[in-house]
Amino acid sequence: MSMEMDVDEADILVLSQGLEKSSRLTFEINKSLRKIGKTSNQSSNLFTPILSRNNMLVTLQRNIESVLNSVASVKDLANEASKYETILTKGINEIGLKQYIQVIHKLDDMLDDIRTGGNEKNAEFHGILSHLSDLIKNSEAQLRLYFVSILNLIKPFDPQICINSKTPFPYYQDEQLNELTYILDYFLNNTEDSDIQDAFIQERSDLILKCMAFLEPFAKQITTSKNAPYEKGSSGMISYTEALLGFMANEKSLVDDLYSQYPSYKPIIMKNILTPLLNAYTKLFNTNLKLVRNNLENIGIFSFELVENIHYVLKALRMSPVLQNYEPLIECASQVRKLTQSLFKDAIDRIYTKVDQLSVIPTDNGVTEPAVDTMSRLRKFSEYKTGCIGAMENMSRENWLPGSYREKEYTFSGHLNSNDQSALLGCFISDCIDTLVICLEKRAQRILMPGQEPDVANPNSSRNKEKQRIGVFILTNIILVEEIIEKSELNSLLGAEGHQRLDKLKKRYVSYLVSDWRNLTAILMDTVVIDSAGKKSKDKEQIKEKFRKFNEGFEELVTKTKQYRLSDQSLKKTLKSEIISLIMPMYERFYSRYQNTFKNPRKHIKYTPDELMTVINQLIR
Repeated sequence: MSMEMDVDEADILVLSQGLEKSSRLTFEINKSLRKIGKTSNQSSNLFTPILSRNNMLVTLQRNIESVLNSVASVKDLANEASKYETILTKGINEIGLKQYIQVIHKLDDMLDDIRTGGNEKNAEFHGILSHLSDLIKNSEAQLRLYFVSILNLIKPFDPQICINSKTPFPYYQDEQLNELTYILDYFLNNTEDSDIQDAFIQERSDLILKCMAFLEPFAKQITTSKNAPYEKGSSGMISYTEALLGFMANEKSLVDDLYSQYPSYKPIIMKNILTPLLNAYTKLFNTNLKLVRNNLENIGIFSFELVENIHYVLKALRMSPVLQNYEPLIECASQVRKLTQSLFKDAIDRIYTKVDQLSVIPTDNGVTEPAVDTMSRLRKFSEYKTGCIGAMENMSRENWLPGSYREKEYTFSGHLNSNDQSALLGCFISDCIDTLVICLEKRAQRILMPGQEPDVANPNSSRNKEKQRIGVFILTNIILVEEIIEKSELNSLLGAEGHQRLDKLKKRYVSYLVSDWRNLTAILMDTVVIDSAGKKSKDKEQIKEKFRKFNEGFEELVTKTKQYRLSDQSLKKTLKSEIISLIMPMYERFYSRYQNTFKNPRKHIKYTPDELMTVINQLIR
């Protein structure tokens, strides 16, 4: 039992000793581990800065390599830019326009590459980027200067020289047009800068205005003195208008040539070039209108030329949609049309004034000053046919007819198309001639038969005792009218209707001439006497009396007619024909019926029909 205890105790003792030994060993191991941990921590503290430093060195190395690469790239760009800059420095005249523009394109491509590559913000590229931008701007400025220098190859000139010699205005040569086009193409395709457009507009407008300045002083006066009558085509405004039209056509050609690939630009370019010119023209036009209004008596007729001129300008502006309704010019056209329309009424009123100034009938019953004045003015109207027709737009016959108008006195047929300005002009001319004749007859009746109200345009008037003289007087003036018509544009302007109206006037006053002859034939009418037995008989005494009255009346008319000298052969022929047709049939009938009534016919019958015809033929030759 005690031995067993000893064994156990021995085991316990051994175990205890083993545990104690293990405990000491564990302690030592822990002690060693703590020492190792301490050492590891110290090592970590030593290596961390080294690793960090190493990482920094690696990053720095990479940055240095990147900078070196950037420096190399900048150096390459700078070298290339320097090469192009050297080329551009030589100038356009030395290297040529095409190459100059090509170099600018290359610089522009370099600039785009830098920006596209994301290098725009890099400090290394900032300098080269700024330099390229400045270089391109300076080069474009040189392009603009070169562009303007080509435009200025045409110097200001006097358009009148070209007009007089009928030569075209100066224009650019093909090579110059090509260079202008190259430059425009560059700016229109590569920049949004409008300076090149503004330069083109400014240079062309300035050039034309300087050219027009040669003509302006002459366009500001119409006649040399206030009392001088205007002579057709003498105003400087005509040359000014012709020059303006020439420049408008020139500019259209130039814009078409330079902007052939850019049609949308053309209208606004034309508008901006022409607007200053049209403003100057409008101002000058109004100056001329004012001069005309202040001196209608002498230069009113010039307004018809102004109508023509403004018509030509407005017609030319139809080529430009943005200018065809240019309000200032349309207003000028309206004002001058109103002015010219007043001239038609003034012409009629002038006839009344001139005729009222007549105090006597010419002793030779000849041409009067009012007739000369009227036809002179009508001939001037005819010289301005285009202006007259243009001025008659929206006019009617009532615009010029006098307040005392009486339809029966005029030869108007009542048929007129007011929309036909040519027919309207012809009617106006005829109305002026009618007015002249009517006024002359009224004045003649008042002079020859004072205190008696005139009975005008009436060949059968019983009050008018001076029909034959008045007939001669009026026909003499109508002959002048016809002569002037035949030798002027009035001949065509009258038209068929106008010539028919003139014939009516002549027939009216031929009737005046032969009215006494017509009355003479009434003597030859048979008179039947009823005797106490109720039989019809012809009293010899009555027949004798008829022959006697006829002879006396005939000789009186022969004497009277000889006083009037007619120079117009056709009028003489007409008058003779009228007298013969009135007298001879009646006289032959009466003569053949009663020639054997008397034992001694020659005592009572002075003329045989043949003898009567001879007298009439000798009377009017």
